Amino acid sequence: MIQTRALSDALGVEVCGVDLSRPLAAGAAEAIRQASYRHGVVCIPGQSIDESDQVRFGEHFGELAHTQGDYGIKPGHPAIMYVTNEKADGEYIGALPDGEMYFHTDMCYREKPSMTTILYAMAIPSAGGNTLFASMYRAYEDLPEAMKGRLAGLKAVNSYEPGREAPMAAMRTRLAPSPSARSFAHPVVCTHPVTGRKALYVNRLMTESIVGLPRAESDALLESLFDHQEQQRYVYEHRWTIGDVLIWDNRCVLHARTDFDAGQLRKLRRVAVKGDRVS
Repeated sequence: MIQTRALSDALGVEVCGVDLSRPLAAGAAEAIRQASYRHGVVCIPGQSIDESDQVRFGEHFGELAHTQGDYGIKPGHPAIMYVTNEKADGEYIGALPDGEMYFHTDMCYREKPSMTTILYAMAIPSAGGNTLFASMYRAYEDLPEAMKGRLAGLKAVNSYEPGREAPMAAMRTRLAPSPSARSFAHPVVCTHPVTGRKALYVNRLMTESIVGLPRAESDALLESLFDHQEQQRYVYEHRWTIGDVLIWDNRCVLHARTDFDAGQLRKLRRVAVKGDRVS
């Protein structure tokens, strides 16, 4: 029987009583999926799963997205990606190897961003490398009514260009996206298609500018939103344990990574679920 407990006051729930190395019992997958909609983040600890197990579980959430990068670790399924600082012959062989990472939501620079992300912990450093999650439901709901009115109908450009992410206003002004950058404009405030709740859909790592506003005004507004949405009261910090499976809903949750010792191995396996246009 599935059992749950809250992970924090802000968001998140832990689910126990399931073994993802086996096909889920009737109704269990739906219960976990609904928990991710309600709570934003679901942690299922104590798992021992291989690639095929993770793919089978991920498909309960929808069609899986294929990994775009060409990495040194060759997975057995095109939807699998390894997030790791592991090296071979002195070169990183996984994605997103080490260092701090600002708050963001996966694939927000695409027309149809990822809906759900599922990470499985295989190796973790002794300190750091934690994942921070922030509730964009609560961040939006706490905005003053005047700000909600100001944001209604606005869109923001989200951009990804390896080595050129510009999280600070001065850098965004100086480093405009190149014509080859992958980018797309999404609503600043989106409505979750299942819960009907509104959430902020901008982030410090990839949101470049607000469409139709002068750059100085756009930068000032975005900086105020970034500072607001990253407040501790909206954040749950997950300290990984080997065997953890984390599922989160990219339509209402931001995530970030804390720094860690690059000399220690951090290895997680990821699958992502395709989504629809944000509205």
